[in-house]
Amino acid sequence: MRMRISLIILAVPLLMLAGCSSDDESTPPTTPPSDQSVLDAGWAAYEAGDYAGAETEFRELLGRQALVAEAHDGLGWNFAGLGEADSALAHHQQSLAQGGDELPIADQMHAGLAYALSADNQHAECITAADEVSTDWVFAHDETLDHDDVVALQASAHYVLGQFAESLLAVQQVDATFDCDVATVEGRAELAAKIESLLT
Repeated sequence: MRMRISLIILAVPLLMLAGCSSDDESTPPTTPPSDQSVLDAGWAAYEAGDYAGAETEFRELLGRQALVAEAHDGLGWNFAGLGEADSALAHHQQSLAQGGDELPIADQMHAGLAYALSADNQHAECITAADEVSTDWVFAHDETLDHDDVVALQASAHYVLGQFAESLLAVQQVDATFDCDVATVEGRAELAAKIESLLT
């Protein structure tokens, strides 16, 4: 009887150790999400209007030093959504500096850069950036935004610079039926109203 009790006493800690070992082995190590998954999560948050969540994901990529141009592009659009033009411009410029214009995001980056430059009142630079956007471009994360919107932005920039004929030509790329006499005050007022309607 005493020997049996001793064996039971010895068996209990061994079973406990075996149980712990089994639990440890059944729990796989946590694998961090891939860089692309983090980027996708950032854009998903952006599309949902969760700008804080999007910023967290894009900054995670910068911390990893992975997909750096893409992350700066995402932050540029994210800050534009928040109405923070200076930060949006800084990140789009960083995306450009990191080779964003050589990547599949090139059109997206140049469009974002054009919007940021416009908001920063750099109208000549806005026109140049907008020229880099392909005619078939549609924003992957908001399909209501496309090349026509970028052309309307150019029309606005030309107008602010007093380049009324160029502004009219840009508007006519979007709406070929529109015309006005930009040599007159009335015609310029019509043009300004048309540009405003295209941008809203």
